Amino acid sequence: MTLDVIHSPHNQQIKRLASLLSRKGRTESGRYLVEGVHLVEEALKSEAEVTTVVYDAERGIPEEIASMLAGRPDVALLPVSSSIFHKLSETKSPQGILAEVGKRQLDWKMWWNGQRNHDRLLLLLDEIQDPGNLGTILRTAEAAGVDAVVVGRGSVDLYNGKVVRATMGALFRLAVFVEDLVPLMDEIAQAGGNLLVTSLEEASQPYDAPLYAGHVAIVIGNEGRGVSPHVRERATDYVHIPLYGKAESLNAAVAAGIMLYEARRQQKKRV
Repeated sequence: MTLDVIHSPHNQQIKRLASLLSRKGRTESGRYLVEGVHLVEEALKSEAEVTTVVYDAERGIPEEIASMLAGRPDVALLPVSSSIFHKLSETKSPQGILAEVGKRQLDWKMWWNGQRNHDRLLLLLDEIQDPGNLGTILRTAEAAGVDAVVVGRGSVDLYNGKVVRATMGALFRLAVFVEDLVPLMDEIAQAGGNLLVTSLEEASQPYDAPLYAGHVAIVIGNEGRGVSPHVRERATDYVHIPLYGKAESLNAAVAAGIMLYEARRQQKKRV
């Protein structure tokens, strides 16, 4: 079946898709865009709710994507002109393919109630602002085998295009929640969890101290001001990563990676 190519920016489907470039549009619709061959392929491989694949009609659908779509009658195909595709793209060199995806509907309390009797490694993020940092942290968290990531309210939008691209597909597979951190930290503490907050408090211990047993929640703070006071005061332990050179601090994503892999090293050692 030959599909009509859309050339007009006033087309209702194009207007709807363009609205997903804004946080407001994503919030109201519960949908977001993923762009590029790799991300569209990862979305189709996963259990993500892919509803529409948009492609530059002049370039066609990449072969690897076309083969995956052959068995997906639930996914609508939308060919558009190059000019229209550029209006929907957020990259400098578009690959000519993007997909509309529904946000995952994960419930923290339901997830936690099913997990609290088992030791879990959690990552809590307090007002992370840089999209590249958040995306890289999620990618690293998946690589480290984190059980869940909680993005604190006040952070950059989880479905921001730069965040999604930086995750390299981890967003489709990792359990990620957006919640208020304070009540959630109280729940973890009540279950005997260890809340490790990155801080330079006088009582702060080196990140490689033996602290990663049982439920462990690592808390990474805002890039500029660190962990907020109301989050910091709920720590069971303060930790820091020693700096041996002249740098004043580490990038939030780097700090998260160091601590997550230290947690895994200690847990592996105990097995």
